[in-house]
Amino acid sequence: MKTIQNTRLCAIDLNIHEHLAVCTIRAGEGSTLATLFIGGGQRVSGFRKKQLGRIARNRKQTGNIAENEQDNVDAWKKMRNVDEHMAHLVSARIVQFAQKHEASILVFEHLGNLKPTKGKYSKRGNEERAYWMKGRIFNYAKYKAYNAGILTSRVSPRNTSCTCARCGASVASYCEGQEPKGYTMGAPLVYCEKCGMKGNSDRNASLMIGNRLFERFELFFQEKPQTSTRAREEQSSGVAALQEPNTQVVGHSSITGRA
Repeated sequence: MKTIQNTRLCAIDLNIHEHLAVCTIRAGEGSTLATLFIGGGQRVSGFRKKQLGRIARNRKQTGNIAENEQDNVDAWKKMRNVDEHMAHLVSARIVQFAQKHEASILVFEHLGNLKPTKGKYSKRGNEERAYWMKGRIFNYAKYKAYNAGILTSRVSPRNTSCTCARCGASVASYCEGQEPKGYTMGAPLVYCEKCGMKGNSDRNASLMIGNRLFERFELFFQEKPQTSTRAREEQSSGVAALQEPNTQVVGHSSITGRA
């Protein structure tokens, strides 16, 4: 029977905003073999925001609707179709990536209760549907992984976004062009003052998700970028193992076309 020390895992951060998912392949001794960025999050979010804004404007014009009556049917249908399609597409890509690198475990964060931020209807609704999409991606990936002989596990999401995967210290979160100080929710870059780690915030979060599973078995590692032949091959094909990889975009025709 395999133990965690000789098992490869695929740790997934479902950010949804910039990248729909970031996956890292970790070996049982803690090394990082490859990273896959699945882009398109901003386009999906923008598409949803546009549809929700249209719904809000229509409601202002028409006023209250009858109880149990669905309004703006076409707009809601478009959003459901895109979210559903993308959830299937992303979950399939996750499992394919895990299979390619012979990972036998998928590791996700355990999704807690949604707490949308205050703001316009389009912003709140976008966050709610993004959360719904995360759940769909997890459920579809779990099903597809099971059929491929891959197990699925969930770990605590506590502080995965604000902790350095390399040394465990708190990180600064910032945007390009800003000074790496403090913590900005949703910022794409992170910096650890303690060990000097700089990189993509979603990648760091995916590494922390993998660390959480290792910690469950009382294994503790320092994450280090790999430079093996296999890792370089993945980088050349758009699936990188280093901290600033190329982005592989998974798209949908209805997002870029006219709504």
